[in-house]
Amino acid sequence: MAFIVRTDSLNHSPQWYESRGLHEDSAPSLVALINADLWFLDRNDLTMTPGEKLNLYTEAWNEILSGKSRVADVADLQEVLEREGQLGFRPAEQYARPPFTAISRLMEKEGLTTTDVQVFLRWKAKNENTEKARAAKAKKNPTDKMEKHRAKVVKFFGKDRFNSTPKSSF
Repeated sequence: MAFIVRTDSLNHSPQWYESRGLHEDSAPSLVALINADLWFLDRNDLTMTPGEKLNLYTEAWNEILSGKSRVADVADLQEVLEREGQLGFRPAEQYARPPFTAISRLMEKEGLTTTDVQVFLRWKAKNENTEKARAAKAKKNPTDKMEKHRAKVVKFFGKDRFNSTPKSSF
């Protein structure tokens, strides 16, 4: 699941932050989310602790619900709640469905640990990137000297002098 901080709308509800235990030692990503939400509501104060920011955010959320604040619309809050309620929004729900269940069964069947899978995925990504780089280099620079020379002749004369058949010019 990709980590995206929304700046054009609210990210999460106060309940979501409470369930994640927003406090002094919270992950920077969690603090960034509540900061973005407070900036969206024009309420951010950089001197506050994450716990104080959560209280401020809860107050702002409740003011919008009661109609005292016009910074955001109740529909924006409803969108956040709907997004959080969708199946697959939480990692526990997302990874409990295929293809992740098949991967888990295969790991159990073959006796693979998560470390084994991580090492394999790094190796696979490295090999794929190497192959892509080689293919791009081969496409960009022909390795055969004759091909290089032929390309220069065709570029200069507009046709292949070696085969004496005209090449189309682009």
